[in-house]
Amino acid sequence: MEIKDKVVFITGGASGIGLVTAERLSKEGAKIAVYSHDADKIDKSKGFLVFEGDICDRERVKEAIAETIKKFGSLDILINNAGVAQRKDFIKTTETDWDLILDVNLKGTFTVTQEAIKTMRNGSILRTSDVRNIDNKFNLGTSDVQRLRNERLIINISSGAGLYGIEGLSVYSAAKAGLIAFTQALAEEINPFGIKVVAITPGSTDTKMFREAFPNEKPQHTPEQVAEVIYKTIIGEIKPDDRLVVDVFYHTR
Repeated sequence: MEIKDKVVFITGGASGIGLVTAERLSKEGAKIAVYSHDADKIDKSKGFLVFEGDICDRERVKEAIAETIKKFGSLDILINNAGVAQRKDFIKTTETDWDLILDVNLKGTFTVTQEAIKTMRNGSILRTSDVRNIDNKFNLGTSDVQRLRNERLIINISSGAGLYGIEGLSVYSAAKAGLIAFTQALAEEINPFGIKVVAITPGSTDTKMFREAFPNEKPQHTPEQVAEVIYKTIIGEIKPDDRLVVDVFYHTR
């Protein structure tokens, strides 16, 4: 997929991986909309369309997506990046802890994705007759037709913890593993609409969330490195494996 002029909606884009990804894609000519609970921290000079809100707030999400469409005319790429982690022994984990982590990492992704798909599938459906007519007119090859069928993309930012559960992060690990399974199931449902879905599983990354959870440990990656993987996944330079997972990171086990 060409990134220039594509409209990208990123959750959790006020800092860390989300912000750096927004900057990276903007540099390549993408039109960026950022949705975050602390959107006021984003430098307005970056030129992003910015929305303050909770990703579990369906009405606010609807408003933000509608404003994005009004401003840019489409929604091509959704990056579900917002997340929260808490390092805590499982036996000490409360229902409140569980609800918070599952709400942000899974329910929030569910809410944003559902509302985004309602828009993304409109105009992205190519019937067989449409493809035949386009092919006859422009003499397109198979790869060109496939490109036309897949001009929308959803990227779910999971974690190495979703592949290999991490001690002290039992609830977070469960949520991120769930995100991978969600990716796989959703891909089967919406592929006919020309929408691809992949998961990316960063290892330990130098973000505020990681530093707070692991103050005495050194991260293996920078947000810039993760953003580069996201960018290369969008343009097709990096491909997901047969699990629909892009896993090119170092993971401590």
